[in-house]
Amino acid sequence: MRRHIGNGIAGLAAILLIAICAVGFAPLNAEAAAMGNYLMLKGGIYSPSKTFNLDNVDIETTFDSNTETGIAGEIAIGHYVLPTLALEFGVGYFNGKGTLQPRTSAVIQHADFDVIPVLLTAKAFIPAGAIFPYGEIGVGAYFTKFDVTDNANTFEGDMTLGMHAGAGINVNLSQKAFLGLEGRYVWANPSFGDQQIRLNDTEYALNGFELNGFTTMLALGFSF
Repeated sequence: MRRHIGNGIAGLAAILLIAICAVGFAPLNAEAAAMGNYLMLKGGIYSPSKTFNLDNVDIETTFDSNTETGIAGEIAIGHYVLPTLALEFGVGYFNGKGTLQPRTSAVIQHADFDVIPVLLTAKAFIPAGAIFPYGEIGVGAYFTKFDVTDNANTFEGDMTLGMHAGAGINVNLSQKAFLGLEGRYVWANPSFGDQQIRLNDTEYALNGFELNGFTTMLALGFSF
C-alpha cells in the first residue's frame, strides 16, 4: 500500500513539475511582466492531524500517544507567469512534539520532530481590487529529524516527497508591500530506513510516522 501511495505522490509531483515548466516557458504578457516577482516572510503554527503511528506498535492498545501544535515558518520567492498565476519556491521549517506512554508504565517519553521542507507551489489568484484571494497546490521535499527523550538516539529521516494544498488571501498595503494569511494542508510520510526506536524495553521499526497536518501562517510580502 505504501509503495502505491509513494508512486502516486511521485506521479503527481512529475505532472505538477511538467505543468509548471510548460507555463514557465510560455510568453509573458505585459501585465504579468509588470507584476514581476515577490518575496514573502511567513510565520505561524503547525497543527498535526495524526497521532504517532509506528510500525509494529499498536498505538491503540499498547500506548497512549498524542501530538501537539508547533511553530512554522517559510521564506518564499514567487514569480508571476500570468496576472492570475504565480509560481513560488520556498524553504521553511516546522516542528511539533508529543508523548508516548506505555499503558503498563507510568513513564512518559517526550518526542520532538523538526522538519525542513523545500517547496514548489503554484498559486491561482482572483484579483478583487487591493485584495487577492488564492488557491494553491504544490510538491515538496521534506527533511525530518525525530528525537525521543530518555532514548539514546536521534533519528534522521531520508528526504521524502510530499504534497500540499491550501488557500489564502493577500491584501496590498502599497504598490510594493502586502500582508497575507495562508492555510495549507501537508501530506508527507518520512522514511527512516532500518532505524529502530526502543519503547517499553522493545525495539520497533521507526516507520509509519506521518507529518500530515495544517500550517496556518501570517505573511509579509514585498514586490520587486
